[in-house]
Amino acid sequence: MAALNESDVYIWYRSTELLDDDAGKPADQNLSIEERTRRDRLRFGVDRRDFTIAHDLLRRALSRYANLPPTDWRFATNGYGKPSVDSIDPQLRALSFSLSHTRGYVACAITSNAPLGVDVERIDQSQRVQELADRYFSEKEAAWLRQCSDELRNIRFAELWTLKEAFLKAVGVGLSGSLTHVSFRFDEHARIMFSGPSTIDPHEWHFALFEPVYNVRLGIVIRSVPRPRFFMRQDEGDGRTLAPIRVSASSENVIFRQI
Repeated sequence: MAALNESDVYIWYRSTELLDDDAGKPADQNLSIEERTRRDRLRFGVDRRDFTIAHDLLRRALSRYANLPPTDWRFATNGYGKPSVDSIDPQLRALSFSLSHTRGYVACAITSNAPLGVDVERIDQSQRVQELADRYFSEKEAAWLRQCSDELRNIRFAELWTLKEAFLKAVGVGLSGSLTHVSFRFDEHARIMFSGPSTIDPHEWHFALFEPVYNVRLGIVIRSVPRPRFFMRQDEGDGRTLAPIRVSASSENVIFRQI
């Protein structure tokens, strides 16, 4: 069992793009009945595959930081659907986590005693991103995107979306919250600038944005007093993992680092 310091955030990820739709069957045994039911409601095989692998990844990752097998984890959700560990054991309840998956890619993040959120998105090559930004982003973000070239606009849109969704997950409301109420921008020094409602103290929040594989962005948000240390681990799906990579930057918030 690995030690988990409160200032450490472990990000686990796995690429599923090259796997067939049945690749999730070995992982199915770790899922709960409720998870399998939710999975089976999905229409497409690739989405069912990614759901299975994502939830299996989370369960196995959590078991690295607690003496509990993957099959035995139980989860509760708040009124907005944010999950947490359901246990009478305070050490288990202290584990904070977030899970995300997009088609072809899954990720989870784990820390201790700190709200966090993670989101992973593929870069959309659609030209509708400006229309979506005008509808769902803050006025400052939408105006910033209009100044970008078409190619850069698609990239920046995905980066902003991952940060915004990760933030809403961290505060516990998910997409039931408003994307327009929080705003991000990147400055010339490769830092993430954040503004939000007056009830949010920006000094309590830390942000990071990574490019784990080509054309994918992973955003993570955590509320903590100390500056967090981020570690990324790639899961191989067969019990093997690559060594953790320390990806913290010297600056307060990092835009992204390709690994």
